[in-house]
Amino acid sequence: MTGRGLLGALRDRCLRPLLCVALMAAASAQAPPPARFRLVLGFSSRILGRANRADVAAAMKAWLQTAARERKVEVDPEILVFDSLEEIIQALRQEKIDVVSVGMDDLPLLEKRAPLSGMFANKVKNKISEQFVLLVRRDEAVKGLAELRGHSVVILETGRSLLAPVWLDTELLRRHLPVLARHFGKVTFAAKPSLAIMPLFFKQVDAVLMNQSSFETACELNPQLGRDLTVLASSPELVSSIGVYWADAASPAANFYRQEAPRLSETPGGKLVLNLFQTDGIVEVKESDLRETRALLAEHARLLAGALRKEGNP
Repeated sequence: MTGRGLLGALRDRCLRPLLCVALMAAASAQAPPPARFRLVLGFSSRILGRANRADVAAAMKAWLQTAARERKVEVDPEILVFDSLEEIIQALRQEKIDVVSVGMDDLPLLEKRAPLSGMFANKVKNKISEQFVLLVRRDEAVKGLAELRGHSVVILETGRSLLAPVWLDTELLRRHLPVLARHFGKVTFAAKPSLAIMPLFFKQVDAVLMNQSSFETACELNPQLGRDLTVLASSPELVSSIGVYWADAASPAANFYRQEAPRLSETPGGKLVLNLFQTDGIVEVKESDLRETRALLAEHARLLAGALRKEGNP
């Protein structure tokens, strides 16, 4: 064998294994997802509010199974509801859930204690954020938060208004006033906008804390509400709830949810899910989308810690 032939043989012998490895890697990269896999979605009970858990689980399962049939795969969906953040942290650490939705105020601790990758949020009118307002009656001529000390307030309690109390706490602490629970003489909660706003309209309570969008809708339906009620304080745009993926975001389950969640509004089953959560759709979230919300949460934590130290609490 000539030197050139020997060199060529050696080259082929060296390159052949490399070529096989490359072909195997390419085949692996293009391999279709498993024909059947399990998908576990978790929800903080705070997100669901007073929605019927069985209805939410049934609607989510029906939508996921319909989406799976369209993709020609089989999905075994399971819906879990958690009553505490600690339960969610343990479930993520033990890889028992693929996706979970929590209150935005739970995210900082969740990030520290559980492996996460990627975020998504619900949108309403093309926004993932919401403004909150503290309403009073015009004829009461209340000028500031200090004047409401010892008075009554109703708080709208939904998945999109979880940060309303945090924001109002922050406003009170900025003014060196007690937090909401101690500033007001009576605090009650309402599951629907009408149940929050009408007691104020009929002078049964002194203030209402709710979403600005809900107040605007109520005023459109009943213009007298806009004439008799006024905004005493309003928040910046804040994101109340967030969805996160566990660390293995490349898993078939997480990938399937990532692809299908933005398409919820395209199917009857998906629309039913959106209606249960009173939202228009689901979108991926960038860190920049959360900047203002994170700033408020950090300020709230700092002011609250300072107030507790001033009171002599550990």
